Amino acid sequence: MNTKETLAAPKEKFKMTDRQKKMWPILILGIFFEGFDDAALNFVLPYITQEFQLTTEVVGYALSLVGIGALCAFFIVRMADKVGRRPIFLGCVYLFSICSLLTVFMPNIYMIVAVQFLARVFLIGCWSIGYTILSEEFSSDNLGAVSGLYQMTAVLGALTIALLLPLVLKLGFTWRALYLIGALPLIPAFIYRKNLPETQPFLELQKQKKAGIKQPKEDFFAVWKKPHAKYILVMSLVWLFLYFGIKGSLNFLTMRLVMELAWTPSMVSITILSQTLAGMVIINLNGRLLDKLGRKGAALVIISVGVAATIVQFNVQSFYAVIFFGMIAAGFVNSFLIVASTLTNELFPTELRANATAWSNNIIGRLGQILVPSMIGGLTMSMSIGHSVSIAMLMPLISLMLIFVFLPETKKPAQQVGQQEVKM
Repeated sequence: MNTKETLAAPKEKFKMTDRQKKMWPILILGIFFEGFDDAALNFVLPYITQEFQLTTEVVGYALSLVGIGALCAFFIVRMADKVGRRPIFLGCVYLFSICSLLTVFMPNIYMIVAVQFLARVFLIGCWSIGYTILSEEFSSDNLGAVSGLYQMTAVLGALTIALLLPLVLKLGFTWRALYLIGALPLIPAFIYRKNLPETQPFLELQKQKKAGIKQPKEDFFAVWKKPHAKYILVMSLVWLFLYFGIKGSLNFLTMRLVMELAWTPSMVSITILSQTLAGMVIINLNGRLLDKLGRKGAALVIISVGVAATIVQFNVQSFYAVIFFGMIAAGFVNSFLIVASTLTNELFPTELRANATAWSNNIIGRLGQILVPSMIGGLTMSMSIGHSVSIAMLMPLISLMLIFVFLPETKKPAQQVGQQEVKM
């Protein structure tokens, strides 16, 4: 068969290997409860605010303090380049589950913030290393689709919160019951830990190091040196401005519905449920879009639509309008994560991949997560939550510009898969 016939051949339907099938459940368990625990604070925020009689400004500062935990995740994530992806991923699942359990018993807002700060360290560690594992165990041809399924599972965790919240309150329990549920993955993650092997590229890298073929790169600032410096700077800024939109919208949606629009828990639940279900479908489609249009073409669609839909959602008051635009916003804003994660993991070689994620996402990028609650909280002193969030949602457009101007297309043709690191 000649080259033209090979290129014209239809693409085979993606099927997981036995190895991938074995590791997939434990990855899904971790990311499901990462999504559950991460979303829990956003959902219970109005009730914590009422219980401790907090102002919106104080809530913004509290969220910023919790968000600093994402910076500390840097040290956890970059350890994966030294000790392996598997132990860091599993350790993070164990520890964020324990933090969720501890939150149930915290007597005041100061203790809640402290424990949730620690939880963020391990939640972000789990999420970041999960994407690194995917990038090393799945081919470039299918990475977008797999990443979409992975992120969709995290959203499913948030969906579960939406379903449980009105039920928990109706049964007479408080918001603390949700954190008790968030501790559940501790046992199954420990029991099935052997189902998650170390990634093949990391094991191969260790063999090369031992054989003296490839010397270890332990330099803390290795990703900031040529030829990687340009890409780590750009991806750091991409993550930074994306988080202004991601966390600005997610943190304050429930606050707006309860405190500005005076919606009941059932109305909030219906809204979150509908937009999360639609969002899961959209995330899955957007993952495939990354593989079909390429990373940059998909980024244009995903970021533009996500920004526009969220701004509209936060400025309409009709129950049905909020739901409709929320369904679009939920899918596209959550897809910001798969765009940036895929780009980050494909731009850097195996020995620097976790380190690059740690620097770009956890250190610099997460500053957006820390700054945006305080920014929005301050803006609410002179304008509505909806208008404040709308300003924050303009920031991801800067990320889109950076992607188009400074980054290459990282999706490689099938015949080039495996050659990327040679060219870096």
